[in-house]
Amino acid sequence: MHQAYQVHSILKQVVQIESLAAYGNNVILGTRSGQIIMYSVDEKAGVDMRMFSKNFSRKPITQMEVIEEEKLLFVLTDQMIHVCDLSRMESSFVLVHVSQDTKGVTLFTLDVDSQKSTTGEMATFIRLCCAIRRRLVFFFWKTDKLDSLQLSIELADVPRSLCWVAQTVCVGCKDEYVVYNISAIPPTKHDLFPTSSATSREPCISLIRKDLLGVSKDDYLILVDPSKYTAKDGSTEVVSIDQKNALPPLGWSQALLGLVWDEPYVVGRTQSAVEVRSLVGKDTLVQTIPELQKSKFLVRSKKGTIFAAATSELWCIRLVDIPTQRTQLLQQKKYQLAIELTEISEEPAEDKAQTIRQIHMLYAKELFTNKEFSAAMKEFEKASIDPYDVIRLFPNLVPELAATTGMDAVPTSSVPQLEERDLEYAYLALIEFLAQARQREVVKLRDTKSSSKSLLEIIDTTLLKCYLQTNDSLVAPLLRLNQCHLEESQKTLKKHNKISELIILYQMKGKHKEALKLLREQANKEGSVLQGRERTIRYLQQLGGDHLPLIFEFADWVLQEAPQEGLTIFTVELIEVESLPRAKVLDFLVSKHKSLVIPYLEHVINVWDDTNTLRHNLLIKQYREQVQRMLENDKDNPDLESLRSKLYKMLAETHNYSPDRVLEDFPTTVLLEERALILGRLKKHEKVLAIFIQALGDVSKAKSYAEANYGHDKNIFHILLKTVVNPLPQAPYEGIQLHPDFIRPNRKVALDLLNAYATKIDPSDIFQYLPDDMTLKELQNYLEKCIRTQLADKHQRQMMIGLLEAESKRLQSELKNQKQIAFELNEFSVCPECKKRFSSQSAFVRYPSGQVVHLSCHDRSARAALQQ
Repeated sequence: MHQAYQVHSILKQVVQIESLAAYGNNVILGTRSGQIIMYSVDEKAGVDMRMFSKNFSRKPITQMEVIEEEKLLFVLTDQMIHVCDLSRMESSFVLVHVSQDTKGVTLFTLDVDSQKSTTGEMATFIRLCCAIRRRLVFFFWKTDKLDSLQLSIELADVPRSLCWVAQTVCVGCKDEYVVYNISAIPPTKHDLFPTSSATSREPCISLIRKDLLGVSKDDYLILVDPSKYTAKDGSTEVVSIDQKNALPPLGWSQALLGLVWDEPYVVGRTQSAVEVRSLVGKDTLVQTIPELQKSKFLVRSKKGTIFAAATSELWCIRLVDIPTQRTQLLQQKKYQLAIELTEISEEPAEDKAQTIRQIHMLYAKELFTNKEFSAAMKEFEKASIDPYDVIRLFPNLVPELAATTGMDAVPTSSVPQLEERDLEYAYLALIEFLAQARQREVVKLRDTKSSSKSLLEIIDTTLLKCYLQTNDSLVAPLLRLNQCHLEESQKTLKKHNKISELIILYQMKGKHKEALKLLREQANKEGSVLQGRERTIRYLQQLGGDHLPLIFEFADWVLQEAPQEGLTIFTVELIEVESLPRAKVLDFLVSKHKSLVIPYLEHVINVWDDTNTLRHNLLIKQYREQVQRMLENDKDNPDLESLRSKLYKMLAETHNYSPDRVLEDFPTTVLLEERALILGRLKKHEKVLAIFIQALGDVSKAKSYAEANYGHDKNIFHILLKTVVNPLPQAPYEGIQLHPDFIRPNRKVALDLLNAYATKIDPSDIFQYLPDDMTLKELQNYLEKCIRTQLADKHQRQMMIGLLEAESKRLQSELKNQKQIAFELNEFSVCPECKKRFSSQSAFVRYPSGQVVHLSCHDRSARAALQQ
């Protein structure tokens, strides 16, 4: 305990005090005989009577409340509310208003709300709640009188205590406390708890911290948050002060008879004394004032000043100056109360902030010494201490880096050595502290480009060590933030055998070669978490084109051990992989892993839709070489048919290869069908048809080819028929034999072609190639089709001529009619679009409707129509 207040006896009255009110340095007494007296109490000038009303009422003054902002005094006497004006000192307690509507009132409470108006002036809104028998009636102050709020609440019992906070009114009756939410329509009732557990006690309610209710129950003060009772769900939860960053119900030596709040103290009146208590700390009792045992009234006038009164005596209770209290509190290690007092002191803001910071530091050290690690870290946070100074409290965590200690370094000499069972709790508290410090440093680094990077390095390295001691699943996410000190973190991870996390560290620090070497070492190590090739492959896939030499260097051993699996380093669906320079990847595969060239090119062309001509040429070349090799050495290879099918499909369907370049390397003795496809791309129809007819003897493919190319070359069927009836004496290429069916003219095939494609073969062009001994009877079908086709064409032409002549005559007649249309433009003619007249040199347009507009207006309308 310490002395928080000094008590001064200021008056011993001959009158009997019945009620008490105060504001500023003024105290107002209401007597049993109906008198009201105001005294001014000053530490230097002493006590001076300022106002006195001898005959204010014939009945006792039972309750008074001052509205200092408006200089109004609300007085309850003779069971009615009287309002007095305190601004006119020369006229003692000028009566402004007596409310007849409040007749029968036994108790009242006020709600005062001061707000800035739209004009910038402060406006005070005063509401009044009166207890009239078993009913609450509500009023508001309007200029010079009380008006009804048209609100009343029926009660189960007569109120003995009232307190109004925001939109709630707390009522204390003989047996219980009740809260009413007056913002609801109708007001909702919420039962709190009984007034007492055993004996009958008078209810006691007071306003705490402006927004809380202090409600007495037995020897306790229970703190209730009234905002919880304005919820729509009608919750009746009792909210203790710890939900407002303080403590649960506050114990007293005896039941409370009266209560006032004077920040940071709760001053309560009991039967034997006045007690001063704090809402923080374990020992809440601050001071006991036994000389006020006889007091019956307590009222606060301003910060640090409370008035107490007995039946015929008046005391002034003044707060001891804060520096004196702070010195005592720091000696008693009551740091929280010292901080609260300093916050309300009138010291310069800069000095106050520095003092509070120092107290937080002392409090944090005390908490840490007592092994209350979490609370200690919160105090360090409030003290804005350099994180490195907190880390120094843990010798095992101090990085072997350059220390960046600040001015307020925590002295570590008196800090106890932490035992093994305490370390985990300490580490967890430190983690929470460093996580918040890290967020601040990241923001500082981003916003100010300051030198916080070194501090971030220390914080992250320390967090890494803490995570390894408490929760190693958080190590990997931390390392991905890329702020840990490389050497220190590397040593720590190796010490804890965290090889997988070490890879992440190397990766985030750009030490890719070290990471890949470690992955290669661990790949074949039995039992290692990095055993196998998967992690290496995934790592290489993420590197990107800037590290291509490194990718080639470490992809080599993977491709040797598992070619198909390793190929995914260059083919997986990742933007980093797809953007690799494909020409360089191809050079690497061609030089070291030739068997993977075809699978790689197939993926690039078929999956990634690569249109590069050189890569298409190369894939065709790879297919051709493989097929040619199998045809020469291994015709029974099961892959031959599939590979040749791929080659044929690519030559037939893709348009991205260079036919003339591919043809240079193609053999002339094998793969003739494939050669024909290439020649077809080059439009060398004679050679293509010679291969199909003379070399392969495949008339159906020759006909298909001719049909496919007839649209581009109308003579192709002539070439086909000529190849059949007038074959060359030698094969199209050396080393191949002529098909026996086409060594000499094949009359049957020739006639079939003539009959099938009579409309596409002109007899005047082909007769010269037909055999001399071919009879007209053999050509009958062909000639009949030719003649019928020519007659049909002639008839079609005649019809078209007639139709075109008729259309021409119709258009000439219509043109003649249009030329006969006349219209007049004069100086009074106006364009309907722009509303302007036509000048003598205007260009204009006449619509079929007869409307005439400027040419420019017509163009503007046409452009607008196109844009819609």
